[in-house]
Amino acid sequence: MNRLTDEGGALAEALDLATVIAANGPLAVAATKRIAASSADWTVEEGWAEQRRIVEPVTTSEDAREGALAFTEKRSPVWRNR
Repeated sequence: MNRLTDEGGALAEALDLATVIAANGPLAVAATKRIAASSADWTVEEGWAEQRRIVEPVTTSEDAREGALAFTEKRSPVWRNR
């Protein structure tokens, strides 16, 4: 996710973006950060395999189920890091 700001607005926009990211499930955020930090030297094949290995536990987690349920119930999720 990128944001373009007027001159002098980068800090405020970065803080807003950080708030949006922080509201997401902590397991998903950690997996995303891990992929971003590790993927620079992966081949395409390694990229698919490593992303699958990192993301699969997140998609089968209690937090994933909570996120989907909260969405359908139109409420904020309660993340448990499980």
